[in-house]
Amino acid sequence: MVKKKVVHITTVHKRFDSRIFHKECSSLAREGFDVNLIVSDGFMNETVALDKDSSINIIDIGLEKNRIKKLLFSTCKAYKIAKDLKADVYHFHDPDFLVFAPLLKNKNNRVYFDSHEDFPALMKQREYIPNYLRAILYFITRRLEKFTTKKISGVFTATDNIRDKFIGYGVKFAQTIKNYPILPKSIENKSNSQAENTLCYVGGLIPIRGVREMVVSTYNAGAKLLLAGPFDSEDYKKEIMSLKEWQCVEYFGFIPHIKIGELVYSNSNIGFVILHDAPNHRNSIPIKFLEYMSYGLAIIASKDILFCKEVIKEIGCGIIVDPLNTKEIEEAIKTLLNDNALAREMGERGRKASRDIYNWQVEEKKLIETYKS
Repeated sequence: MVKKKVVHITTVHKRFDSRIFHKECSSLAREGFDVNLIVSDGFMNETVALDKDSSINIIDIGLEKNRIKKLLFSTCKAYKIAKDLKADVYHFHDPDFLVFAPLLKNKNNRVYFDSHEDFPALMKQREYIPNYLRAILYFITRRLEKFTTKKISGVFTATDNIRDKFIGYGVKFAQTIKNYPILPKSIENKSNSQAENTLCYVGGLIPIRGVREMVVSTYNAGAKLLLAGPFDSEDYKKEIMSLKEWQCVEYFGFIPHIKIGELVYSNSNIGFVILHDAPNHRNSIPIKFLEYMSYGLAIIASKDILFCKEVIKEIGCGIIVDPLNTKEIEEAIKTLLNDNALAREMGERGRKASRDIYNWQVEEKKLIETYKS
C-alpha cells in the first residue's frame, strides 16, 4: 500500500520545533504517513528515525539570516521544492507562505495553514517595528490572511479564539489543534531540597514575558531561578545579567526540547508564566503552563492570560498575580516556599488534569482523523 505523502513547510521555526516536529509530524509518521518537513536552518538534509517503522524526512533549503531576504527568497525556494514533491497534503506554518499556498492547491491535494498565533495581532507588539508601521502591517496581514485562506483547503489553529476568527473569514474548514504537551514517560522524584526552593521558566527571553520581574521577585523571596531560552538581543541579555538580583539565576541558554524535563522541570517545584498583557497573549494557551502541569509543578501565572486564569480557578494548580507587581509575585513565591504541602498539592492537581485532559495524545486524534478523511 502506497503511503499518503505529507509535506510540512516552515522557513521560520526550528527543525525540531515542539508543535511541528515532535507533535504533528511525529504523530503522522507513526500513523503511517510519508512525512517530509521543509526547513531553512543550514543544518543539511537528514532522515530522523522515530522507531523501526516510522521516520521523518527533513529537507533543508539553507539558512538566510537577513529577514527581508528570508521573506523574499527562502519562502519562494520552499514553495518550489514543495511543489516538486507532489504531496497529497501540504501543511504550512508561517504567514510568510500565505502568498504561495493557493498556488500549491489543485483538485488532487489538500493545503492547510497552521496558525500557531494570531499573526496580525502579533504585528502590534513587535518592538523592532516602528509604531507608525504596526497598524499598517496589521491591516495588510489581516487582509492577506483573509483572502488567501479562503482559497485553500482549510486552517488548523492553536486556540479556539483564532479558529473563530478564520470561521468569520468564511474559510472552508477550521479546526483547533491545541498545543498541549506530550505526557512525560516518567518524572523523577522531586523530593530534594533544591527542587523545593526552585522556580523555573523556559522560553524566549523578552521584556513582555516578564524576565526582569521573575529575576527580581525570585531573588527577593530568597529562592533560586532556573532560566532557559535565548535572549532576543545581546543588549537585553546584558541588561538583565547586570542586575544585582541575577545571582539567584542558573542560566542554561538554549536547551533541546527533549532535555528540558530532565534539566529544568525535574529540578523545580514552581513554574512561572507571568506574560505581560498584550494582544497576542490574552487568548493564548501557553505551552509552558501545560508542561509545568504535566510535571507536577505549582504555577505562578499572569492575571492577563485568560486560559491560565480559568484553569487555575477551576482546578487550583497555582496562584494568579499581577505580572508587573514584583511585590505580589514575591509574596506568591513565599506562600509556596513556606508551605511545601500546598505547593505539592497544587502540582498534583495540575498533573492529574494534564493526564486526563490537557495532553497531546488527546489532540493528535483530531489531526489524524482530518488527514484520513
